[in-house]
Amino acid sequence: MSPAHVIEPACKKLKQMLMQGVWPPGEKLEALRLADELGISMTPVRDCLNRLVGERLVDMTHGEGYRVPRLSEKTLRDMLAVNVALLELALVDRSEEWIDGEYKSENSTYADRVSSFFDFIASLSGNIIIIETARSLNERMHAVRMKEPLVFPEALQEIEELEQLLTKQDTGLCSKLQIYHQRRRAKVPALIDLLG
Repeated sequence: MSPAHVIEPACKKLKQMLMQGVWPPGEKLEALRLADELGISMTPVRDCLNRLVGERLVDMTHGEGYRVPRLSEKTLRDMLAVNVALLELALVDRSEEWIDGEYKSENSTYADRVSSFFDFIASLSGNIIIIETARSLNERMHAVRMKEPLVFPEALQEIEELEQLLTKQDTGLCSKLQIYHQRRRAKVPALIDLLG
């Protein structure tokens, strides 16, 4: 196992690159090439890749090595269904500490904004399993969300409307979250095509 001062920054960088869609789905991730790019040895790169396999951000097949996962239409639909169910559960089970106007978006990109918004909603529950699962889904769907504005030109306005409903503690937020996710489920083939 690599020392933490080497592996942690390397894993963070690799995760960021995967979430940003630096490599297309199915691309082979060669440890030697990645080690050269990151300026570290192969051992911490392999350790990172193994950790990312556990987070489902990397696929590993014995004899073939590591690859960027291919996202199927069914998997993306399932992820969207679980995501909205978690967000609704978080809103139903939210803690008493939810204060009016507490949420503020500080992210510039659409994908980052959606992730932080959904992460915030999950955190309202105080339930660590909801929080961790929502965060994992955010990471796995980040590359898709980067493509959403190409399919949904009004995507930024949608997230702004959801943010306003949350800030106002509007009871219509759950139904708007359902609509948001239904629209994306209906366009899953187009989103998958854009991933490459």
